[in-house]
Amino acid sequence: MSSLQDVSSGDDLSNLNGKVKPERNQVPALKPKKETRPESGSKKESRAAPKTKKEGSPAPKTKKGPKLNANEKKAIPFNSESGKETAQNIKSKSKLEQTQKPDTKKEPKSKFNTKTDKKQDDKHLIPSTKNGIPTFDLTPKEVVEPAEVSSNPYQIQGREDYGTKGTKVDVLTNQMLLSLGNDTVVDAKTEKLKTPIDVWWKQAFIYTYHIDFIQKPAEPKFDKFNKGGRNLKKSSPPNIPVLVPLSKPKKYDLIESLFDEDETLLKYKKNISFNGEDTIYSLTPLEEFTLFDGCWDVSAKQKKKADDKQDKVIPEKKLVSRPSDAEPLDLASQIILKFTSKISLKGIYSSTVEQDPSFQEEKFSNVDKASLLHLLGVKLRSSDETIFQVNGNKFFVFNEAAKPMPFLAGGYLMHGFTISLRYIYSAVALNVINTIGAFVKHTKYLPGDKRFNQKENNQFSLLDFIIECYQYENSKYKKFTTSQKSNVLPSARDLNNFIKMNKTLNAQLKGMKVHRPYINYSVNPDGTPKPPCKIKSKEVIGFTRETATSMKIKSKDRSFPDNISTTTYFKEKYNINLKYPDLQLVNLGNSITVPAECCMIMPGQKVKGLIKDNKEYMEYGAVRPNEKFNIISNLALPRIANGLYPDSKPSNNSSFFFLKVPSRIIDAPVVQYKNSIVAYKDRPYSETAKVQKGMWNLSTHGLSVTEDRPFNMKIILVSNTSSVPPVSLKDDIKSSLEAFIKHTTDLGMNFKMDGEPRLVNNFTAPKKPFAPRGSKNGRATPGGLQISSGEKNLVEMLKSYPPDTYILYLLNNNDDAILYNRLKYLSDLKFGVLNSCCQLRNFLKKSPQLNANLALKMNLKLLGSNQLLSEKCNEKLTDTATNLPVLILGADVTHYPEKDQNSIAAMVGSIDDKFSQFPGDYMLQDEPGEEIIKNIDEMFLNRLIAYQEHNKGKLPTKILYFRDGVSEGQLNQVVNIEIRKLKESARRFGKSLIGINSYNPSITCVVTVKRNQIRFMPLEENAKNEKGDLVAVQSMGNVMPGTVVDRGITSVAHFDYFLQSQQALKGTGVPCHYWCVYNENNYTSDDLQEISHNLCYIFGRSTTSIKCPAPIYYADLLCTRATCYFKANFEVVKNSVPKNKNPDADAPAIPKLKLLPNMHKRVNDIMYYI
Repeated sequence: MSSLQDVSSGDDLSNLNGKVKPERNQVPALKPKKETRPESGSKKESRAAPKTKKEGSPAPKTKKGPKLNANEKKAIPFNSESGKETAQNIKSKSKLEQTQKPDTKKEPKSKFNTKTDKKQDDKHLIPSTKNGIPTFDLTPKEVVEPAEVSSNPYQIQGREDYGTKGTKVDVLTNQMLLSLGNDTVVDAKTEKLKTPIDVWWKQAFIYTYHIDFIQKPAEPKFDKFNKGGRNLKKSSPPNIPVLVPLSKPKKYDLIESLFDEDETLLKYKKNISFNGEDTIYSLTPLEEFTLFDGCWDVSAKQKKKADDKQDKVIPEKKLVSRPSDAEPLDLASQIILKFTSKISLKGIYSSTVEQDPSFQEEKFSNVDKASLLHLLGVKLRSSDETIFQVNGNKFFVFNEAAKPMPFLAGGYLMHGFTISLRYIYSAVALNVINTIGAFVKHTKYLPGDKRFNQKENNQFSLLDFIIECYQYENSKYKKFTTSQKSNVLPSARDLNNFIKMNKTLNAQLKGMKVHRPYINYSVNPDGTPKPPCKIKSKEVIGFTRETATSMKIKSKDRSFPDNISTTTYFKEKYNINLKYPDLQLVNLGNSITVPAECCMIMPGQKVKGLIKDNKEYMEYGAVRPNEKFNIISNLALPRIANGLYPDSKPSNNSSFFFLKVPSRIIDAPVVQYKNSIVAYKDRPYSETAKVQKGMWNLSTHGLSVTEDRPFNMKIILVSNTSSVPPVSLKDDIKSSLEAFIKHTTDLGMNFKMDGEPRLVNNFTAPKKPFAPRGSKNGRATPGGLQISSGEKNLVEMLKSYPPDTYILYLLNNNDDAILYNRLKYLSDLKFGVLNSCCQLRNFLKKSPQLNANLALKMNLKLLGSNQLLSEKCNEKLTDTATNLPVLILGADVTHYPEKDQNSIAAMVGSIDDKFSQFPGDYMLQDEPGEEIIKNIDEMFLNRLIAYQEHNKGKLPTKILYFRDGVSEGQLNQVVNIEIRKLKESARRFGKSLIGINSYNPSITCVVTVKRNQIRFMPLEENAKNEKGDLVAVQSMGNVMPGTVVDRGITSVAHFDYFLQSQQALKGTGVPCHYWCVYNENNYTSDDLQEISHNLCYIFGRSTTSIKCPAPIYYADLLCTRATCYFKANFEVVKNSVPKNKNPDADAPAIPKLKLLPNMHKRVNDIMYYI
């Protein structure tokens, strides 16, 4: 009945346009140092010839280092004509010229810049139609086995083989071929791919610079002195700077201000990319520099300098709406740029057939990979189009192809894209995916609107934004109808009240960037002309109390009288008649106050804060694969082509194409209920409308295993207010409870109503109490936090309930997370009482679906089983030698339960051969943001004990460990730390549990990546299966659940595969990426793919297949529940720790078990977290 929806917002990647033109008259002062770092790909220069697993197959030839083939040696290098920096080159050309592509008209050496080569491109260009795209698969038919086997037992598993089972069909993926590898064997297959995709910048160089943002230390603050003049207390020791780390957005703002201030740097802007942290990538050498206070715009803001500028409006009265210390004082006061290295990009294309997983893992995080992506970003920004760059690698093109749509008040949604680099066998690919963003309106009409015209002045003023927000808010309260909204204009008084009272509006306006179009930037204050410069933006600080009518200003222009009103000044100076002269003026900082209607919103600003209207936002991004791939094609592909081929325009808008890769659709497992089964039978596409693979209805089935003895159901209505509900509510709750018991009885459960519903009012989180004004201790009373009266009442109830009680909490509030966290902390952790929560308004609907969803969770907590896999589907999860079930583990880590607090790890494990119960443990990690579970043995022991209790005292001989949340660059750490710890602790625990010193279970570890950038699109409706029958290979516009891809776009050396196991009810399905990093059980590809797929069908809370194996999802839920406990208890513990009287000493560390106590022993071995 419950369905896990897979809603894809669509990830996005980059657009690239135009080439960077050289600046011929600039010679930067800095000469990059000679590069001494070895190039990427040259680490392992000599390797023994590998051998294949099957005899008779020729051994592939290995190369010593990334040698260039003949074509690559002739390619034009990016930094100079000869590919080397010589003294003659430096004398003849500036460094800026050397880093640009040679003039192809004079020296047409590049393949893709001449008419002859253009014809060659067209000859090999891949058509964009699905029938014309060849299947991309350079992976070998047989797995290459390394000749030398390391003696180290903890090494990443290489690929065992490729899968063979399932219906074979090609699918389209959102990857495009960037280039073949330098070590790719050129044959008939690769020769067709080589010419159109080998790029001229393949041997480019990128200059990297380290940039430091030095913050100005805050002055030490001292409290008042006593009568003797002695300092009693200091808020911070003297001479110790108080620094607040700069956020990424602030750093981007600083870089933009730097470009605006320094004209020399501005000329390099199109060649520079900033990573948002501490690195700048440049296509050209830059000068090293140090900028001090006052030399640029932001520093001037910090000093609050009142520059005498033409556009300044100086009020007579001090602005009181914003305190003086609210100016942006936390920005950097000094910036230092230092040369780091000169990086060659050719290492990216070397060693693309290297079979060492550790070596390939190092390439994932190499700096040349990031440099290439930043190079593409630089190319994209050089376009003349309106492109917004967000967070470094997200690009939004403001045109009709982005499908912009109005959103909330004063905003709009639009599609963008982002790119990432992928290493695949024999090649390098670009992954391109769409994303969505919410932006503040800067034009009255959006692209696609008939009234939109970029050439006309459709600017959106700050006043327009405020009025639209006012109308949006009033329409919600039905002060006027939606049809009247556009015709009703508020008065100045209405807007002033709205600005004063609406906190959401003020939060959106604060920091919003605007510009003043009435200022002529090409004229000096004295009227003489000057070269045009970029329009400078200002940030909104707030609003003044003065209006344009009341504010009197003094102008330097002697033609205007003193104390002239702002209204008159704008009329006579700029010929602007203000429509709202009685509206409060906007404070832009530095004593600049401007009417709101004269401030135009700058483009490309994201809507701040969390987007509350999640439904509209998610539905906008949930597009089916066909539309998603069309969006990517229209937004990204032409711009990437223009960036990489600036002088040639191949047909079909791009010389790139989406890769069509081979896939297989494996069978769905048989799901077993109490007296029935769910078995999907393959059928043609025309017959799949009523029966969908991976989805079934619970109404015709009974839960597999349920508790026979009755459980007492108690209802507690919880509210965070003191209001008393109406008397009739008790009867409504009783009636709904009777319907709930009837629905759950039909599923096989046995609940009985126990007593009357009870009410708990005033249930809130513990708070710090306040004393009356004027009391001895001031307002705040000493001591810890005060427990609410509602919590005290609930605690007394929980103490009195017997163990066989099940509590159903009905929450009479609007999804109060604080209340929920505290309820779970008390019920689960403190008293060990079985419980579930439900919103009161939903429970009163008597919905069979809602009651069934509750029943699924309750049955698991009562040690039942909702659905099982058939005996045949469980064969690979049984050790045939011992007839013991495999112990399946799932582990995950969640970060920052509270600010700067340690991460939380969780592990769940199966207990028997049903694989439906997965109790688990959680623990606090040693550091914030720590992903690797170094103390995994502490949780592993409890999983062995639980397994032993349900298997006649025996321990598992085989373990299948699913690990979630690990990045591709941490696979080696999983093996060397977590697997090593599991193996070592197993030997230790074996002695204590069963008295055997040699206990050594075989372990297979599979890392899952749920959030990845890979998407698939079906190309066919039907295909022939292994029996020759015509069967459907797509469903709801997505690939069929069970689609596996392990060739073409998978890792060069790792044992990995993609599996899309779920039905995407909305949008585009996201496949899960599996990495088998350790395999002592010798599972084949077919084995692991089948097991992974089967485990996606036994998630107890759903009647659908899900995106990842159930143990992974359970571990994720346990992490979430542990975070609830942490949040519910954090403030209490923090306030209970005595404060250190010595300000120089560090705060005392809070013990882990106080921050996150262990689970109550009564429920520790059940799925309380579900």
